Amino acid sequence: MSRDRRPALAAVGATALTVALSGCGLIGQPENKSAELSEWFTVTSPVFRDGGDLPTRFGCTTYSGSGGPGKTPPLRWSAGAQTKARSFAIVMDDPDAADGAYVHWVYAGIDSNKQELVEGAQLDKTIEGLNTGKKVGYTPPCPPKGERHRYRFTIYALDSPAPFANGAPLKESLGAIAKHTVARGRITGNFGTR
Repeated sequence: MSRDRRPALAAVGATALTVALSGCGLIGQPENKSAELSEWFTVTSPVFRDGGDLPTRFGCTTYSGSGGPGKTPPLRWSAGAQTKARSFAIVMDDPDAADGAYVHWVYAGIDSNKQELVEGAQLDKTIEGLNTGKKVGYTPPCPPKGERHRYRFTIYALDSPAPFANGAPLKESLGAIAKHTVARGRITGNFGTR
Protein backbone atom coordinates (compact mmCIF):
# COMPACT_ATOMS: atom_id res chain seq x y z
CA MET A 1 0.00 0.00 0.00
CA SER A 2 1.40 3.38 -0.93
CA ARG A 3 1.99 6.01 1.73
CA ASP A 4 -0.38 8.40 0.00
CA ARG A 5 -3.38 6.12 0.63
CA ARG A 6 -2.78 5.56 4.37
CA PRO A 7 -4.19 8.92 5.57
CA ALA A 8 -7.28 8.44 3.39
CA LEU A 9 -7.86 4.94 4.76
CA ALA A 10 -7.38 6.18 8.32
CA ALA A 11 -9.96 8.91 7.70
CA VAL A 12 -12.44 6.36 6.32
CA GLY A 13 -11.88 4.17 9.40
CA ALA A 14 -12.39 7.11 11.77
CA THR A 15 -15.58 8.10 9.96
CA ALA A 16 -16.95 4.55 10.18
CA LEU A 17 -16.22 4.44 13.91
CA THR A 18 -17.90 7.80 14.45
CA VAL A 19 -21.04 6.58 12.67
CA ALA A 20 -21.04 3.38 14.73
CA LEU A 21 -20.74 5.33 17.98
CA SER A 22 -23.33 7.97 17.25
CA GLY A 23 -26.40 6.25 15.85
CA CYS A 24 -29.47 6.15 18.11
CA GLY A 25 -27.45 5.98 21.30
CA LEU A 26 -26.04 2.58 20.37
CA ILE A 27 -22.40 1.94 19.62
CA GLY A 28 -23.16 -0.09 16.54
CA GLN A 29 -26.09 -1.26 14.49
CA PRO A 30 -28.33 -3.55 16.54
CA GLU A 31 -28.50 -7.12 15.35
CA ASN A 32 -31.50 -8.08 17.45
CA LYS A 33 -34.88 -6.55 18.21
CA SER A 34 -34.13 -6.09 21.90
CA ALA A 35 -31.27 -3.74 21.02
CA GLU A 36 -33.53 -1.66 18.75
CA LEU A 37 -36.13 -1.42 21.50
CA SER A 38 -33.73 -1.05 24.39
CA GLU A 39 -34.62 1.39 27.12
CA TRP A 40 -32.69 4.15 28.80
CA PHE A 41 -31.81 4.16 32.49
CA THR A 42 -30.24 6.87 34.64
CA VAL A 43 -26.48 7.20 35.18
CA THR A 44 -25.11 9.59 37.82
CA SER A 45 -21.84 10.38 39.55
CA PRO A 46 -21.18 11.79 43.02
CA VAL A 47 -18.36 13.96 41.61
CA PHE A 48 -19.96 15.61 38.55
CA ARG A 49 -23.43 16.19 37.17
CA ASP A 50 -24.57 15.33 33.66
CA GLY A 51 -23.32 18.11 31.37
CA GLY A 52 -21.06 19.46 34.12
CA ASP A 53 -17.29 19.55 34.50
CA LEU A 54 -15.19 16.50 35.34
CA PRO A 55 -12.81 17.30 38.22
CA THR A 56 -9.19 17.70 37.06
CA ARG A 57 -8.02 14.62 38.97
CA PHE A 58 -9.80 12.49 36.36
CA GLY A 59 -7.79 13.99 33.50
CA CYS A 60 -4.32 13.30 32.15
CA THR A 61 -1.20 14.63 33.89
CA THR A 62 -1.21 17.67 31.60
CA TYR A 63 -4.22 18.87 33.57
CA SER A 64 -4.13 17.00 36.87
CA GLY A 65 -0.49 17.51 37.83
CA SER A 66 -0.82 14.35 39.89
CA GLY A 67 2.22 12.65 38.37
CA GLY A 68 0.10 9.85 36.96
CA PRO A 69 -2.86 9.26 34.67
CA GLY A 70 -6.34 10.14 35.89
CA LYS A 71 -8.52 7.50 37.49
CA THR A 72 -11.96 6.47 36.35
CA PRO A 73 -14.69 8.54 38.01
CA PRO A 74 -17.26 6.88 40.27
CA LEU A 75 -20.47 6.02 38.44
CA ARG A 76 -23.91 4.85 39.58
CA TRP A 77 -26.80 3.55 37.48
CA SER A 78 -30.44 2.69 37.99
CA ALA A 79 -30.93 -0.34 35.75
CA GLY A 80 -33.06 -2.77 37.68
CA ALA A 81 -34.22 -6.35 37.32
CA GLN A 82 -36.66 -5.30 34.59
CA THR A 83 -33.74 -4.94 32.15
CA LYS A 84 -32.98 -8.68 32.46
CA ALA A 85 -29.30 -7.79 32.30
CA ARG A 86 -26.79 -10.60 32.72
CA SER A 87 -23.90 -8.12 32.83
CA PHE A 88 -23.00 -4.48 32.22
CA ALA A 89 -20.42 -2.82 29.98
CA ILE A 90 -19.08 0.74 29.92
CA VAL A 91 -17.80 2.67 26.93
CA MET A 92 -16.23 6.09 27.47
CA ASP A 93 -15.70 8.19 24.36
CA ASP A 94 -14.91 11.74 23.25
CA PRO A 95 -17.22 12.80 20.38
CA ASP A 96 -15.29 16.07 19.96
CA ALA A 97 -11.92 14.54 19.01
CA ALA A 98 -10.37 15.96 15.84
CA ASP A 99 -10.59 12.69 13.88
CA GLY A 100 -14.08 11.74 15.05
CA ALA A 101 -15.18 9.92 18.18
CA TYR A 102 -12.23 8.65 20.21
CA VAL A 103 -13.00 5.66 22.43
CA HIS A 104 -11.06 5.95 25.70
CA TRP A 105 -12.35 2.84 27.48
CA VAL A 106 -14.23 -0.39 26.76
CA TYR A 107 -15.00 -2.28 29.98
CA ALA A 108 -17.27 -5.32 30.23
CA GLY A 109 -18.20 -8.26 32.42
CA ILE A 110 -19.55 -6.12 35.27
CA ASP A 111 -21.81 -8.32 37.39
CA SER A 112 -25.52 -7.74 36.81
CA ASN A 113 -26.01 -7.17 40.57
CA LYS A 114 -23.68 -4.15 40.50
CA GLN A 115 -25.20 -0.69 40.32
CA GLU A 116 -22.04 1.38 40.77
CA LEU A 117 -18.30 1.63 40.29
CA VAL A 118 -16.13 3.39 42.83
CA GLU A 119 -13.40 5.84 41.79
CA GLY A 120 -10.55 4.02 40.06
CA ALA A 121 -12.41 0.70 40.20
CA GLN A 122 -10.98 -2.45 38.68
CA LEU A 123 -13.39 -5.29 39.39
CA ASP A 124 -12.62 -9.00 39.42
CA LYS A 125 -13.66 -11.00 36.36
CA THR A 126 -14.03 -7.96 34.13
CA ILE A 127 -12.46 -7.57 30.71
CA GLU A 128 -11.32 -4.63 28.64
CA GLY A 129 -11.17 -4.22 24.89
CA LEU A 130 -8.69 -2.10 22.98
CA ASN A 131 -9.44 1.61 22.85
CA THR A 132 -8.90 3.87 19.83
CA GLY A 133 -5.23 4.19 20.82
CA LYS A 134 -4.97 0.38 20.55
CA LYS A 135 -4.36 0.04 24.29
CA VAL A 136 -6.20 -2.04 26.86
CA GLY A 137 -7.45 0.02 29.78
CA TYR A 138 -8.70 3.47 30.59
CA THR A 139 -7.20 6.51 28.89
CA PRO A 140 -8.12 9.66 30.85
CA PRO A 141 -9.52 12.81 29.22
CA CYS A 142 -6.75 14.89 27.66
CA PRO A 143 -8.01 17.35 25.03
CA PRO A 144 -5.46 19.59 23.31
CA LYS A 145 -4.64 22.75 25.27
CA GLY A 146 -7.20 25.44 24.57
CA GLU A 147 -9.96 22.94 23.77
CA ARG A 148 -12.89 21.71 25.79
CA HIS A 149 -14.37 18.29 24.99
CA ARG A 150 -17.36 16.21 26.07
CA TYR A 151 -16.68 12.77 27.55
CA ARG A 152 -19.56 10.31 27.45
CA PHE A 153 -19.76 7.41 29.89
CA THR A 154 -22.36 5.05 28.44
CA ILE A 155 -23.36 2.00 30.44
CA TYR A 156 -24.92 -0.91 28.56
CA ALA A 157 -27.10 -3.60 30.14
CA LEU A 158 -26.29 -6.80 28.22
CA ASP A 159 -28.27 -10.01 27.76
CA SER A 160 -25.09 -12.09 28.10
CA PRO A 161 -21.89 -12.23 30.14
CA ALA A 162 -18.97 -10.24 28.69
CA PRO A 163 -19.45 -10.78 24.94
CA PHE A 164 -15.80 -10.43 23.86
CA ALA A 165 -12.34 -11.50 25.02
CA ASN A 166 -9.86 -9.35 26.94
CA GLY A 167 -7.87 -7.23 24.49
CA ALA A 168 -10.44 -7.60 21.69
CA PRO A 169 -10.09 -5.13 18.80
CA LEU A 170 -12.29 -2.06 19.14
CA LYS A 171 -14.62 -2.89 16.25
CA GLU A 172 -15.19 -6.39 17.62
CA SER A 173 -15.91 -5.29 21.19
CA LEU A 174 -18.24 -2.44 20.17
CA GLY A 175 -20.12 -4.71 17.78
CA ALA A 176 -20.52 -7.39 20.46
CA ILE A 177 -21.83 -4.86 22.97
CA ALA A 178 -24.31 -3.46 20.42
CA LYS A 179 -25.54 -6.97 19.59
CA HIS A 180 -26.30 -7.78 23.24
CA THR A 181 -27.65 -4.42 24.50
CA VAL A 182 -31.06 -4.53 26.21
CA ALA A 183 -30.89 -1.13 27.93
CA ARG A 184 -28.45 1.73 28.31
CA GLY A 185 -27.76 4.94 30.16
CA ARG A 186 -25.31 7.81 29.81
CA ILE A 187 -23.70 10.64 31.70
CA THR A 188 -21.56 13.27 29.98
CA GLY A 189 -18.82 15.32 31.59
CA ASN A 190 -16.86 18.23 30.11
CA PHE A 191 -13.11 18.54 30.39
CA GLY A 192 -10.50 20.98 29.15
CA THR A 193 -9.95 24.71 28.87
CA ARG A 194 -12.99 26.99 28.81
